[in-house]
Amino acid sequence: MRFIKTMIALGIASLSLLILVSCGTKAEPDEIVETKIPVALDSVRYESFQIDYHSIGRVVSENQVNLLFQSSGQVDSIWINVGDYVKKDQRLASIETDIYATMFTQAKSMYEKSKRDLESSQSLFKSNVISSDQYEMARIGLDNTRAAFTQAKNALDNTILRAPFSGWIVAENLNIGDLVAPGAGLQPPMVLADMTRLKIIVPVPEARIGQIKNGQPAQVSFKTFPDRVFEGAVLRIGLAPKNFSNNYDVEVRISGDMSGMKLGLVGDVRIIQEYFDEALVLPLNLIQDDGNSPFVYLEKDGRALRKNVSIKALSGSKVFVDAEIYPGDVLIVKGQNDVKDGVLLDVVE
Repeated sequence: MRFIKTMIALGIASLSLLILVSCGTKAEPDEIVETKIPVALDSVRYESFQIDYHSIGRVVSENQVNLLFQSSGQVDSIWINVGDYVKKDQRLASIETDIYATMFTQAKSMYEKSKRDLESSQSLFKSNVISSDQYEMARIGLDNTRAAFTQAKNALDNTILRAPFSGWIVAENLNIGDLVAPGAGLQPPMVLADMTRLKIIVPVPEARIGQIKNGQPAQVSFKTFPDRVFEGAVLRIGLAPKNFSNNYDVEVRISGDMSGMKLGLVGDVRIIQEYFDEALVLPLNLIQDDGNSPFVYLEKDGRALRKNVSIKALSGSKVFVDAEIYPGDVLIVKGQNDVKDGVLLDVVE
């Protein structure tokens, strides 16, 4: 019994000693490990950039005219087809001339007779055979017959439709046997255009029209010609809004190889307002904004460094910015949405 009591006492003493030792020793705190954010990097490079106005428009000719007959009648001849190149004063089509030829012959005969009558009246008036009133009537008669002769001659000449300038026939709405008259019909008999002098008309809103100037360079592209970019320049700027809208028509002259060009083609137009050989241009998806300022993240000594930027212009998916960022600086291009200023980075490919 005494042995058991002795063992219990020794156990209690040992337990007390362990408690005292534990209380006298300080515990080591857990070590804090900083999390690294995986990112991808790329070096900053300056590149060219242009500030431009972008719109679409349709191609028209600088010199285009609807050709109309100035005399009425039935079409009896057509000498050209759509797509033909014609020279100035070339015959294009004609109407029957019988009636106009007869009227011209009669008018010419009366005009010749009036000239002879006036010559005779002059001699008689000088000889005091006729009065001044009779002489004046002869002179008026000549004026009237001259006018009738001129009118008949023009009517006969106008039975032939001619080209007022050299160019291409771009439309034809005429058949043998058609009855034509000046100004009649919804469509002109023919349309003539100079395809070497083309322009494209684009609408520019009131908010931007003040930035457009005559002579500003432009670039024009078409889906029809995917591998060609046409150079151009602002030719004219509208002085009044178009069709009661707030848009003004701006004409851009197109230059270059016009082979295959068609009137009415829809073109993509960029009017260049300012050009920079070297600019800080960043992808739009890298720009963040916390409500105070847009910004991007650089890599500096293995950590993220926030840089505020000022956006100057947009062009598609690229942004022209102003910031204290220089060529050779390292930009975070992937994972930028997961980092904060000063965090440790884990660079991955």
